[in-house]
Amino acid sequence: MSLRAPVRHQGNESLFLAVEMSLVSTLAGVPLHIHAEGLRGTGKTTVMRWAKGAMPSIRRIADCQYYCDPQSPRCPQHRAAASGGPFASEELPMPFVEIGHGAKLGTVLGSIDLGRLTGKSRPEAALLPGSIPMANRGIIFIDEVNRLAETAPEITDVLLSVMGTKPGLVKIEEVGLPPCEIEVSASVWAASNPDEDPGPLEDIRRQLADRFDLVVPVQRPSDPAVVERLLFGGASPADEDAPLLGLAQKAARLKDVRVPPYVVRYVAQLYVHRNVESLRAVEALELACRLHAALHGKDEVSFDEMLAVIPLVLRHRVEPAALSEILKDLDLRKAAGAQVKPPAPPPDPGAGQDQATVAGQDHLPGPDGSAKPDDRGPGHPADQTPPGDDAFKGRKTSWFEKLVERYRNASARQPAGGTSRGSAEMQRLPDPATMKPVSPPDRARRITSISWPDLVTPPDWKDHLP
Repeated sequence: MSLRAPVRHQGNESLFLAVEMSLVSTLAGVPLHIHAEGLRGTGKTTVMRWAKGAMPSIRRIADCQYYCDPQSPRCPQHRAAASGGPFASEELPMPFVEIGHGAKLGTVLGSIDLGRLTGKSRPEAALLPGSIPMANRGIIFIDEVNRLAETAPEITDVLLSVMGTKPGLVKIEEVGLPPCEIEVSASVWAASNPDEDPGPLEDIRRQLADRFDLVVPVQRPSDPAVVERLLFGGASPADEDAPLLGLAQKAARLKDVRVPPYVVRYVAQLYVHRNVESLRAVEALELACRLHAALHGKDEVSFDEMLAVIPLVLRHRVEPAALSEILKDLDLRKAAGAQVKPPAPPPDPGAGQDQATVAGQDHLPGPDGSAKPDDRGPGHPADQTPPGDDAFKGRKTSWFEKLVERYRNASARQPAGGTSRGSAEMQRLPDPATMKPVSPPDRARRITSISWPDLVTPPDWKDHLP
């Protein structure tokens, strides 16, 4: 019995999108793992379980427990007989398997088939596949995945193998049976409440958190009319039909979606300059952009797709401030037709002048892949040599040395009888080259608890501050 379609609203719209993208990707043979995060009662599990009753149909080898594709059998039983000719097939809904918190490793992974082992007519040792191998070409759903990661580390290790590559791989080893390796091409869906024990998934098992391609925030409805529909009206016809129409056609269209060179280059620069720790982020971003384009009938990815999916791809991989900067940059690129000079990476005070210069000269190509000249124009502040920098040409210098020299030169250029506030203050400061290093007098503290003068000035400078 299928669940009633949940009501769509602004707080769960991203989850409906992620579910549809994952189903299309799974139909196309590429898993897309999604993790819904939100407070209790926001409907995360309701949306995902509802999709079980709306699974699209797939064709499998008749009676195959692993849902083998007749055109490409991968299970231990049929891959050896693949050259024997066509298999009888049948059409069934895509498998949807839920792993509960009471699951054991044998039921999830596989174990000896006791029914066949104790058979009276012909007892034999055989393998009984677990729920994960039987979810091949379908969906594996885990509610409260953060709790499972803490209480069942052995099952979490199996999930790491399933989600580590596409398709994943599980290995079953039982006494009396030869080791068996099975390819599993299944999308993992999960839900969790990061505000309840044991906490966010990335704090418990960061390896598992990184394997989710998308992390989707789910929030409560903010419109009273939506709450009325939730309590009394139920889902509208649009809610019933809109999310899961034409999935097979969209999956067929996915292979024709092209990623232009300027988007590829932007993603590569994003990975390097923003210090994204996992290459899975790059793969997930490329796949999610193509899926979003396929869902909307487009044959080429643009910055529109990136703006739609990048919050879901990077939400658990970069700091919120970095994600905000990336979204602002994408807005500028979209408005400028992808011809805006890419931002330099965050400045490194110890890197010197050369690194900042090289980073600042990088350019994105235009939408046609051709190189674009620097469009800042003459006289741009970034191209002007600041006062006092001549003394530092030909060698690497720190930003602080440049600052001191700049103030000193500004002081030397002041007219007779006139001084500027900055130059007068800098003349009272000691020469950095002759300063004696001072070790921290106190124990380490959180940086957020330290005032800005303590961050940027040694103790013996405080008397010189304005």
